Amino acid sequence: MGTWKDIFAMKIADMHLTEPWTLQEDETLKVHVLRPSWKEFVQRRALGRFRCSQCFHEWSSAKAHVLFHARRWQGWGMVWMRAFRQACRRCPDPQLEEPEFSQETMTRLLHNLVVKILKYFYHVSVQPSDLLEVVLDAPVMGPHNSTRCKGCQLGICRELRLAPASDPWEPLMDADKARTHRALKHQDMRHSATPTHRPCPFTSNFPWKHCCCISITLLCILAVFLFVLLYFIEK
Repeated sequence: MGTWKDIFAMKIADMHLTEPWTLQEDETLKVHVLRPSWKEFVQRRALGRFRCSQCFHEWSSAKAHVLFHARRWQGWGMVWMRAFRQACRRCPDPQLEEPEFSQETMTRLLHNLVVKILKYFYHVSVQPSDLLEVVLDAPVMGPHNSTRCKGCQLGICRELRLAPASDPWEPLMDADKARTHRALKHQDMRHSATPTHRPCPFTSNFPWKHCCCISITLLCILAVFLFVLLYFIEK
């Protein structure tokens, strides 16, 4: 965590922010669960390297997500971060392992973090071109194993597929929007759990009323015809 803090402090100085900002790690952070006055965003498409603590197998993943919660209050700023872990696919009962990032990846990632801080806490005009792409610095072999990814278990990978591909950052969310998001998600879950009403096959869109009118009209015509016919027969 020391390297993260050093690079973050350097980026804060490079952006000429005079207010103090600190960066800390918190393994309990959750997406869209924020305390009042906090904001969040997620870095995606970052390459992380993992090493199994049991069999020492090593692997790389391009879906090593990093979650940030940030807050500015009374002249100082605070950022909590969480890098989501992955488990070894070779071990039958693996542990979740923490990702390691190259210094270049950390530098680009924290550059984007400070750019977002300038935009959302200091109202500095920021262009999409101000964000740096977190370049993959090694080939990644094989598909992503969602069953061994903590981010997938928490639904982060699914939500990131909905984000614009041109923006490497998940849209920043504040506490009010997070509460609305959770309420809408709960409402959608209740709606999905309600049985779908299926119309009775005998009450479909067939035009029964129209057919009844035609039938009554034909019966009236037939009755008149029979009356006339019987009248002339009797004569």
